[in-house]
Amino acid sequence: MLKNPTSVCALAPSSRMLARAMASGLEIDSDESVMELGPGTGALTDQIRHIITDGGEYIGIELEPRFVGLLRERFPNLRFEQNSVTRAFQVHADSGTPPVKAVISGLSISTMPGPVIDEIIVNLDRLLRPGSVFRMFQYVHAYYLPSAIRFRRRMSSLFSDYRCDALVVRNLPPAFVLTWTR
Repeated sequence: MLKNPTSVCALAPSSRMLARAMASGLEIDSDESVMELGPGTGALTDQIRHIITDGGEYIGIELEPRFVGLLRERFPNLRFEQNSVTRAFQVHADSGTPPVKAVISGLSISTMPGPVIDEIIVNLDRLLRPGSVFRMFQYVHAYYLPSAIRFRRRMSSLFSDYRCDALVVRNLPPAFVLTWTR
């Protein structure tokens, strides 16, 4: 974060407790896929891989080239694309992976510029079909930021069900796990 604060917004990788909460209850069939936005160093990816049956059902989009290299070494059976999450729909379309059942985000969306947030929402709207899920975490200190509130309101207008599933205090910083279902 200190080396590249505009690209990396986390003080530390997500804790094992947060990663477990993010993957909890997700069921992915063999004809479905999981997309991870901003896998970083793979803290969430390590838990996500337990809910998929093979690497063909996963695609991670990471902007930072060093992280993409690290992820490809650490998880050789999973697919990682160096790209912007504002191109998530196109990345999925080009990948040949099955329809997306769940999008899991490790991004600090509340710190992003409004136009980027809008593009992420457009991509989620195009990617997720009925019965699919978008799950993210928001750090406690960012939960009430105007951009975070705006994001939650926009998402709730597009998705039928919104839940704040958990508060994970054993994370630096503590974070809420948020889920929208279409």
